[in-house]
Amino acid sequence: MSSTFLIVTDRSLALTEPKALGAQGSTKVLAASSLGSGLVFVSSAVVTVALAAMGRDMRLSPLDLQWVLNAELLPLAALTLVAGALGDRFGQKRIFLAGIALYGLSATAIGFAPSFAPLIVGRFLQGLGEALILPNGLSVLGQAFPADKKARAVGIWSAAAAVASGIAPAIAGAILDHGSWRTTFLMLLPVVAGALAIGTAWIPKDSPTSHARIDIGGAVFSTVGLGGLGAGLTTLTNGSGVNFWVLVTLIVGLGGLACLIVTEQRLGDSAMLPPSLFASRSVIGANLFTALLYGAFTVVLTLIPFVMIRGAHLPTLVAGLAFIPLQVLITVISPLAGMLCRGFGRRLPLFAGGAVVALGCAMALRVGSNATYWADIFPPILLLALGMSLTIAPLTTLVLTSVESDRAGTASGVNSAVSRAGSLFAIALLGGVLQQGGPRLFSGFHMAMAVAAVACVLATLAVFIIEPGRHVDFIPRD
Repeated sequence: MSSTFLIVTDRSLALTEPKALGAQGSTKVLAASSLGSGLVFVSSAVVTVALAAMGRDMRLSPLDLQWVLNAELLPLAALTLVAGALGDRFGQKRIFLAGIALYGLSATAIGFAPSFAPLIVGRFLQGLGEALILPNGLSVLGQAFPADKKARAVGIWSAAAAVASGIAPAIAGAILDHGSWRTTFLMLLPVVAGALAIGTAWIPKDSPTSHARIDIGGAVFSTVGLGGLGAGLTTLTNGSGVNFWVLVTLIVGLGGLACLIVTEQRLGDSAMLPPSLFASRSVIGANLFTALLYGAFTVVLTLIPFVMIRGAHLPTLVAGLAFIPLQVLITVISPLAGMLCRGFGRRLPLFAGGAVVALGCAMALRVGSNATYWADIFPPILLLALGMSLTIAPLTTLVLTSVESDRAGTASGVNSAVSRAGSLFAIALLGGVLQQGGPRLFSGFHMAMAVAAVACVLATLAVFIIEPGRHVDFIPRD
């Protein structure tokens, strides 16, 4: 279900893309973009269900399990923005198809990985492929439609991605109950082949922009910074304490982020993260809200299937099906959140949504070893879905309208990267939970839910950083 919320966050990248000269709107381009981009959301949905089986089959430690998740999130958080610049420089179609091909290679590597190291390499390549796919697939889509048809096309893209991310864990759950987790990744290869064929045939050739600047320094320093901090926190939460390795990785991470700040200030408006973008209170508040809320939400959505399978011993298929009813709820409620914004302003829906998510995290404290889905697990997930549905559409609109129209695409990309960075750091803090078994697993789970609830409360406080005012609808570019 976390994929569904990222779909709504990411789709604004297409809304901010100006229509290419001569483009008339093409259902073929829509189909090609939807099929290729859907791979990004399917993989995260599948691995959440398959995580327990992967750990059991390959005898992975809690530290290893955290890196199975974060090896994909790291390139997504650090490189999505620079991947968009690569598309501008070398052509969105070319980079989009290269990302799909890399994704197919990574799925094969994961499916046949003989040990932990090749598995992590495969997951990192998968995240790198997704970083290439997402911004360029959405740019291709945004350029294919004029403003009056763009919102409908993006809506269809979002619905297709939501259906794919909802069905994928159910299929993975059915496979895991009767086969290997490896099959859940190898089953993606026919989809990859279809996406490559359709994308090659149906996406028109675009014109690269030779003068487009690629912020290589920003990409390198963001990867080093996020990777170093993620590695240090991951090791620290696995009970090793503060040792030489932890100190080195944390120092490297902080140094990388410091170099990133210096580099971006030197480059100014041509930077991957333009410093002037953060002159707005609303942009700062929205991104802080995003990091806290999505971090907490990722913890919940990672641990609930894990404890369902490993702690409550529910069938894997049930864990895969657990979130499907809520896909419909999210699709229905998210557009209605705009009505609340028009009536109560830009801050109240975000505050209310964060508070409801906090309540959902608190209700998850009831989940124990004898848990059943409808009595114990569905109620907190229902609250989580309601709360997030209240926030994602207003948050996306707020990000797009808090800057000048020519900066909306950059602001949206930054917010998307922040959501992944929040998820990365949240996963890095889960070692104390993943290493437990039996009753101690639920003790760790309950502690994580309590911390997630506190993070959601802090997110609601971040809302007050946002400048008050009436809601303004975003008008797609033509």
